[in-house]
Amino acid sequence: MRIHKPGIYPNVPDEINDKINDFLGEFSPLELEQESSDLTLHFDEKSKAYYLMCHLTAEEFQQKADFKAALDKPDEDDEIYKLNRDISENESAFQIMVTDAKEGRSFEDIVVEYDTSYSNEVPLKIYGGQHRIRAIQNAVNEKPKVYHGFRIFFGLDRHQKVEIATINNTSIAVSNDLLDRMREQMIGGELRKYFQTIGLLAEGEDFSDKRSPVVPTVRIARTFIVNFYKGKSAKKSDFHLPIVCSTGGVDDEYLKIREKIDWNSEELVKVGKEFHKLHTTQRAKINSRKKDNYGEYARKALSLAVVASWSYAAGFYSKEPDKQHVLFSLVDNLRDSEDPLNAKALSEARLKGVDPDTYRGLGARINPNELGRMFEVFFVLIEKATDKKISIKIANAAIQSFEAKRSQYEAQKALEKI
Repeated sequence: MRIHKPGIYPNVPDEINDKINDFLGEFSPLELEQESSDLTLHFDEKSKAYYLMCHLTAEEFQQKADFKAALDKPDEDDEIYKLNRDISENESAFQIMVTDAKEGRSFEDIVVEYDTSYSNEVPLKIYGGQHRIRAIQNAVNEKPKVYHGFRIFFGLDRHQKVEIATINNTSIAVSNDLLDRMREQMIGGELRKYFQTIGLLAEGEDFSDKRSPVVPTVRIARTFIVNFYKGKSAKKSDFHLPIVCSTGGVDDEYLKIREKIDWNSEELVKVGKEFHKLHTTQRAKINSRKKDNYGEYARKALSLAVVASWSYAAGFYSKEPDKQHVLFSLVDNLRDSEDPLNAKALSEARLKGVDPDTYRGLGARINPNELGRMFEVFFVLIEKATDKKISIKIANAAIQSFEAKRSQYEAQKALEKI
């Protein structure tokens, strides 16, 4: 549909008409400045969304861009959680963008929504192209009159926002962790709020959009939740294999469990806080050392294998508080040189004659057998060990114990087929 000036456009919802006219009253697209040109209102059949393709000068939009696009209009006490990646201003590709912008480069197809329902001083909510916009802002003093191309959406609902942000972040090198975070925002904020409550996220903080030694990703959080409830429902006679949630979207196992969760459950909050204590103690102990203070050791509690197996064990022993307490008390009574997970012992553990020389030890990989081995460490610690601290002996014994159980389990499965 051709647009020559603000007005009423047939077959377009009134709400969209109003937003388009508000946008045209606030901004001056190149297409309407030139008599020989005009704007076209497009309709995206997939997302059922209306948008304009137009060009704005750097000086006109540079102060109107909102890097903290939210799914909904936030309440006064609500936090705004970003749909975008964090800006990486030190990366070489971004620095090239800045240099190009200062030399007059015109950037195209920057994806935004015109939305004045919150932070109306910055109505252009960014869903794709945040690095280009930041580069243009850095160059605006040198090149204020350069026109840049925009795709301006109007009246998006929650699902449309997530879909459009996902598509536009997928078109660049974006991590699966960011895609997980955007999808989780579409589902709701319960997981994030829970992780803030237990302390693994600060108040107002969102999940990391890439691997971090301190801040968990959505995949880590989902894995923690799923395995706690899988452990709760497991039987003593089961062959125990924790799982790691899939990444890059939504995990079906997580969705099934999520529907039944009481996020304010005293039991769930306690388990989460105990895991937070494990993570912070592990980091503090490793970082205080003069040797064996590797970053991999410090973040050991946030490794997916440990998250999965620890939370599975916490759920498995939830009906036996005394045994569950052994898991929680790993952080207690540590000497200066000791870390609760004994990351060095886990890294050195292996089954001679079976594990290859390249084996990186327990908790390093996330295939099913490695997850089973890591759970067995906690099982042996709780059920068999006299000294309730992880040691190389316990780690090696756990590997042998798991492999024996695996052989028996596979043999039983084979016999059942006869």
